[in-house]
Amino acid sequence: MSEPLCGTFNPSIDSKGRMSFPNKLRDVLGAEFYLCMSHDGNYIAAYSIEEFEIYCNKLYGIPGDIGADIRRDVMADAEKQVPDKQGRIFISQHLRERAGITGEVTVIGNLNRAEIWASDKLAATRKSVDPEAKKAALANLVL
Repeated sequence: MSEPLCGTFNPSIDSKGRMSFPNKLRDVLGAEFYLCMSHDGNYIAAYSIEEFEIYCNKLYGIPGDIGADIRRDVMADAEKQVPDKQGRIFISQHLRERAGITGEVTVIGNLNRAEIWASDKLAATRKSVDPEAKKAALANLVL
């Protein structure tokens, strides 16, 4: 993994699906990157070309018919992005619908990927995690 992606951003997204992708994240992802659905369908993941290749190689490791079906699903939804001169990207209606994005958007950096969330869905997800369990898990990482 190169430089970790981090931060929280609230760009606007227009009715045509164009969104100004945060400069700070674009600088790490590179001039071109990939969007695909998250494993759980809750958000759209943005991967640098290098990280997307790593992800694809892991997909090849899933054997049999289930692996073939998963690869079809992931690659059918994947979109290569090249931001325009204003730093905007286009998120297809299909991806927006699958991620439940109909209004406000929150983009967060999450180590090897950026995540594009419907703001209300991200807030609900964060509230659903037990704060004491989070504290306990983090306590094991503190030096």
